[in-house]
Amino acid sequence: NHIDSGVKAIYTDGSKTDEGTGSAYCILENYGIIASWQGKLDRSNSVFQAEILAIRMAIEAASSLHRPIKIWTDSLSSLMAILNHKSHYSIVREIQTLLLSHKHIHLRWLKAHVGYLGNECADQLAKEAITKGDPFLLPKPLSYLKDETKSAALSIWQDNWGNGETGRSTHDIVPRVSNKPVGWNRGEIIFVTGHGPFPSYLLRFNLRTHDNCSCGGKGDPMHYATKCRFSLS
Repeated sequence: NHIDSGVKAIYTDGSKTDEGTGSAYCILENYGIIASWQGKLDRSNSVFQAEILAIRMAIEAASSLHRPIKIWTDSLSSLMAILNHKSHYSIVREIQTLLLSHKHIHLRWLKAHVGYLGNECADQLAKEAITKGDPFLLPKPLSYLKDETKSAALSIWQDNWGNGETGRSTHDIVPRVSNKPVGWNRGEIIFVTGHGPFPSYLLRFNLRTHDNCSCGGKGDPMHYATKCRFSLS
């Protein structure tokens, strides 16, 4: 059967916003919804998980029909995952097993947001599922766990940097840590680290007997950049 032909078919979709994640399917026949399902996932769950769950639940609903039926999805990534027989996702493996057991169920891809009635209905149901769906527990995705680990590591790094005893001259200029490269040139690195021809640095290696500037102030980078009357004049 063709898309939106009026013949019984199932349409699936997933949705993710700042409020949360939703998963849904609807069964259409003669251009009307005859059944539907909505699942409310955790905010940490991905839209891929929502899409693949909708397909899983749709297959379960279709398994009792005992006649050929198509399940439509606009998630190409979900279909590619299902075609991958080496997939490590447990829900994908469940889908693969179900499809082998129910030969009358056929998965099909359709283009999103082009006006197909079934797809638009599933899209709306998935969005509503974020707040109205039945709670459904899925493991947190690897991407979420990676982000949480990075965030925790950054927090520990910031705490150590803020309360450390070394690198204080650099800390005065760059108090916040970041994973983003700064792209400093050689002169900027010398200034920020203080590792250059400054009295304060040379004194550390006994290359000078004092760390005073010619003007009498402490000869460190910040002094020359903000206070020294010789370098500012």
